[in-house]
Amino acid sequence: MNYSLFTLLKQFPCMWQGLLALKNDQAVVQMYYVSGNDSVAKCSLPKNTDGSTPSLRIFHRMRLEPPQVEGVVRKMQMENEHCVLLALPFGRDHIDVVNQTTALTDDFITYLQQKQAIGIVNVAAAGTTQPPAYVVHIFPSCDFVNENLRTITPHLRMTMPDLLERVADIPHLLIVITTV
Repeated sequence: MNYSLFTLLKQFPCMWQGLLALKNDQAVVQMYYVSGNDSVAKCSLPKNTDGSTPSLRIFHRMRLEPPQVEGVVRKMQMENEHCVLLALPFGRDHIDVVNQTTALTDDFITYLQQKQAIGIVNVAAAGTTQPPAYVVHIFPSCDFVNENLRTITPHLRMTMPDLLERVADIPHLLIVITTV
């Protein structure tokens, strides 16, 4: 991650760090708060009390088509019903960041783009197993992601173009967590 991106990201709180998993693949990411209700992220993203790295495993996909995305868009219009995060590769050192960047690109972004899909994780409320209380939508780089990063945070218009410009060449995922 270059210095100017690192400086810019200081404006966006890191909400989660852990393993993103899909089939037998995984990548370490950090997720930065972009907009919405940050409590949604705090309540839905896994935490390990033993200090081990939490993981978020994608078990389902949803087609990246307008009818399916419209439900997400409706939830995004309700401030308290969603949270938007930007997931970027993370590592212990430069070599690890390069490895995580490759894993994120090859195993997640390219896979989801080829399938024209959004990764889906259903999350139960804390202390329960069913039914899901939250849905984590994992979007690969696409027009929907770019458009939403441009328009999602009117109060950050001064910084968002910088963020879009800086992440354009970095593998990233847009995470939209919604309540059920």
